[in-house]
Amino acid sequence: MKQEHINEIKKQRNILKAIGVLEIIGGTAGVGIIMWFLLQGYQMNSYTFLIYLVAIVFYGYSIYAGVNLFKKNEDAISHSWIIQFIQIVSFSLNGVTFLLTSGGNLLIGYNFTEKTINISFGIIASEFNIIANSIENDFIKINILAILIIYFLDKSFKSIKEKQQILNNYIEKIGSHKYNKE
Repeated sequence: MKQEHINEIKKQRNILKAIGVLEIIGGTAGVGIIMWFLLQGYQMNSYTFLIYLVAIVFYGYSIYAGVNLFKKNEDAISHSWIIQFIQIVSFSLNGVTFLLTSGGNLLIGYNFTEKTINISFGIIASEFNIIANSIENDFIKINILAILIIYFLDKSFKSIKEKQQILNNYIEKIGSHKYNKE
């Protein structure tokens, strides 16, 4: 019975580790995209600089969150939750566009201008689009992949804590039983 709990903890930690790898790859790809744009020699103004800065902070934070998960640091899981929550909703409304993804996406959305439903999928893909005074079509998109990752983060975290508590109780019982016999 004890071994079952240990195996379950390992399984759940591997799920968190896989999410961490996805966040690290996504963050690295995002920073790479930004560096590629900067090396293309585009004119940089304060607005463009601010957009790139926001994107670099987001992708850097994704790398940080992923490293913490990869190192099996369950106490830092809140960073991964934040990264995933930021990615849930993307939109372009009245000239303002916001779209950030790191590591992958499954976007399901509605284009208000064309009155169409759109689905797009990207694995090991990072996207960013932050624009004021946008000429894009108005849309709203939900990132189903981010929602699924949040679900797995929550499920794995709760399972690890539950199994660790069971193991701790088991160790306490054995320790007190052993102590009482001596």
